[in-house]
Amino acid sequence: MNVLIEPHTVTRTGLQHMLEEACPGRVVVAAAALDDISVEELGGCLTLLLSPSALSGALDRLEPLLARPCTRLVLLAGALDRDRLLLAAGLPVDAVVREQDLSVASLAEMLSALHRGMVSVSRNTMRELLALAADPVGTGAPLRPPLSARELDTLRLMSTGLSNRQIAKRMCITVHGVKRHVANILVKLGCQNRTMAVALGLRLGLVELETATGS
Repeated sequence: MNVLIEPHTVTRTGLQHMLEEACPGRVVVAAAALDDISVEELGGCLTLLLSPSALSGALDRLEPLLARPCTRLVLLAGALDRDRLLLAAGLPVDAVVREQDLSVASLAEMLSALHRGMVSVSRNTMRELLALAADPVGTGAPLRPPLSARELDTLRLMSTGLSNRQIAKRMCITVHGVKRHVANILVKLGCQNRTMAVALGLRLGLVELETATGS
């Protein structure tokens, strides 16, 4: 069983669909918080996927799950930084994955590796880890991607779950113009799809959580 905990509705829905495609036939339970799930009713062996924001105030609820010897814990991070690594170091984390690296194929590979007792790490994740290791005093700081004002507007409207046609109407531009903005956003954020772009936008403060659907 795969258990996904992600507070943001758009991100959670996208990740749930990815997990269902990556592991056909395997049960996927998705919720905004651990409090929304009856831990006692979950199966014995499971893979728990959490975003860092889902950990707030949830550590006590995690203990019964983490006590199970066959539980696997995956931390979904918008980007790797010292704070997230310190958070991961305090938990029995089996894998840390950047959200912008996620796709159906990479999820399937990562989960398959976990079940074999191995960890699949992307090239970009490995490079970020090595960069952090080479900067022990933490002088580096994550940079905000240089999105234009129109791209920021598009990203914020994407976070509300609007379609390209609906976004075009709101911004008074063509659907083709929206598609061009979306493509630019994906390239600049290094994301493979809209769901991951919205998730990273939330992490970087490009999108306000209170304006996003499901917040």
